[in-house]
Amino acid sequence: MRRQIFLPFLLLGLFSLNPAFADDQEDKFSGEITTQGTLININGNKAKFNEYGDIQNGVYGDVKLKYDDDKYYVDFYSRNMFYDTQSYDLEGGKWGAFKFNINYNEIPHNFTYDAQTLYSGAGTANLTYPTHPPSTDTSTWNKFDYSTERKDYSAGFKLDVLKPFFLDFSAAIDERTGIYPIGAAGTSPGGISLELPAPIDYKTNSVNLLAGYVRNPLFISLGYFYSNFTDSNTSFNFRNPSTINTTSVTDTYSLPPDNQFYKINLKGALKLPLNSKLNIDLATADNKSDAILRNSYVDDVIGGLRSIGLSTPFFNGEVITNNIATSFTSKPLSFLDAKLFFKYDDRENKSNIITITDATQTPATFTNTLFNYQRVKYGTELGFQLPANFYFLGTYNHSTINREREDIPGDRDNLFSAELRWKGFDFLTVRVGYERLDRRADFQLTDPTDIDTFIRCFDAAGKSRNTYKVNLDFSPTDNFSISFGYKHKETTYPDTVLGLTGDRDDEFLVDVDYLINKQIRLFGSFDYESARQDQFQRQTIGAVDPSLPPTPTDFNWTAALKNDNYSYTAGAEIFIIPEKITLLLQYSYMQADGSVDYTYLLGANPLPAGRNQDNIDLPNWDGYKVSCFCIKLSYTVTKAISVAAGYVYEKYDYNDAQYDGYQYVPATTGTNGAYLTGAYNNPSYESNVGFVTLSYRF
Repeated sequence: MRRQIFLPFLLLGLFSLNPAFADDQEDKFSGEITTQGTLININGNKAKFNEYGDIQNGVYGDVKLKYDDDKYYVDFYSRNMFYDTQSYDLEGGKWGAFKFNINYNEIPHNFTYDAQTLYSGAGTANLTYPTHPPSTDTSTWNKFDYSTERKDYSAGFKLDVLKPFFLDFSAAIDERTGIYPIGAAGTSPGGISLELPAPIDYKTNSVNLLAGYVRNPLFISLGYFYSNFTDSNTSFNFRNPSTINTTSVTDTYSLPPDNQFYKINLKGALKLPLNSKLNIDLATADNKSDAILRNSYVDDVIGGLRSIGLSTPFFNGEVITNNIATSFTSKPLSFLDAKLFFKYDDRENKSNIITITDATQTPATFTNTLFNYQRVKYGTELGFQLPANFYFLGTYNHSTINREREDIPGDRDNLFSAELRWKGFDFLTVRVGYERLDRRADFQLTDPTDIDTFIRCFDAAGKSRNTYKVNLDFSPTDNFSISFGYKHKETTYPDTVLGLTGDRDDEFLVDVDYLINKQIRLFGSFDYESARQDQFQRQTIGAVDPSLPPTPTDFNWTAALKNDNYSYTAGAEIFIIPEKITLLLQYSYMQADGSVDYTYLLGANPLPAGRNQDNIDLPNWDGYKVSCFCIKLSYTVTKAISVAAGYVYEKYDYNDAQYDGYQYVPATTGTNGAYLTGAYNNPSYESNVGFVTLSYRF
């Protein structure tokens, strides 16, 4: 056991050893103390099993304490004490006057244990190796863990005693430390690639202040939020093995720079006649960040660093956003609900424009473009209570986006939706819905010698989307309920020449719950989703127009990405002795199968040597299986004491073409390939966990 648990028993002892306190506070003080002993066995990737957890052999516990005397109150709750997932929450105050909270929380994120790197200094901002070229004998490499830990500290205070005025203040500290895998190009362009253990050492301090007034019919509040992010390692230095000479060449990878953010927000609401209400939300925000730009990069041709020209070595970044949102809701008639809304968003990028000069590249100069946009959105919702227990809801939204972008500077969206609900019986509810989205894109490129003229990026390309939904909730008795749901969504991109041409998604789900004679509760669920995305692309070395006849070097190709996902759960709660002894049995299974079907449209031209229309496909694209079985026996000894014992089995199998043949050194230095560290190697595992839990309530 790597940690000992003593605080729950200490807290219990402090209160129980004082008879006067126990007598006077018997009805005001309550709580629960839980301890759990765990025994685990893991075969396979231990980091993936504990990706966001800290399940270890040993004993841990939870504590809940509550004090309430109808004037003051205090609540304390701790979970997973002394483990990497521990959290502590303390809340209290005086009813109707003030309240406070103090919170602490830890969250781990484990990627891979015992990764290996040719570098020394993993976890620091400086990586190096002793001799050049670096050793390809991975047994001599250094081991480390890809893992990060997040710690959150927060506190708040709210003052209500000044009613109708209120004041709310909170502050928080977010700390993140550890090692995270990042990729870097050994040379630019081409050459080897590197997987590097980058240091994570972030800290974010934030404060939030809210003041306002609330008294019928008016509500108004003014908020201010400020955060300051600092990175202890804005520069990440590493010796680059791509250089052809034997001298030490240090390359630099830029990590997130420090930044500051503030937001001012004004909200208001006013109740009006005819059951109406007007809401308004105004906000302005400013985000600033500064960085020192690098004036060189590793070039294998000269065997070292190649200098580049910069119009200025300093980058001052600033983005200002302004938002307006208003809505008017009304119920003028008993059968009518109405809503009108308007939103405006503006993003102004006031960052530096930098010109980079490199005589070895074509073109020799490059200037960064700044992204700005404005969006206007407005619409209405109308709901009608109809005869025979029908309810109809119809909506219409229109939005216009103008952005500084060469290919598609503007979009216009029209979104229609309708939903019909029927509740003809207390035990039956049926809902059907339909949604239609039409997007018109303002495409601007016209140069037939530039392949970008034929590409339509799916994030802004014109499209049409239809969505259909059906849901049914059926509860013929208090002991039996079943729910069905089906959703179909299909999108087409009628203006797209090269890019994503369509996608389709179907989802079906069912949930069942059945209590038999108050002795056995059966439950289960099933969820199935099938998705497909179709692409039309071009391979070219010069002839960019996809309407040209295919040649061995210039031809079109298609890809159909398919994903079939399904999961189900089946279980039973057996009340052996009602409210005394309960047995839980549960089994869950989840599976995802992905594949990519490629087709080269070469016409009469042969495929490249060694390839055919079958072996170019990817049959295993992001596939995994997860199965889990749980058995738990609970025994309520008394109203104050309960015990439970259980066992959980879980198996996770992952199969993805991206990681097939993943090695530490798959190729030679200075040409092609990569130096890998094992960051995503063999994520599969099988686990067995046994546990015993003891709870005491008072």
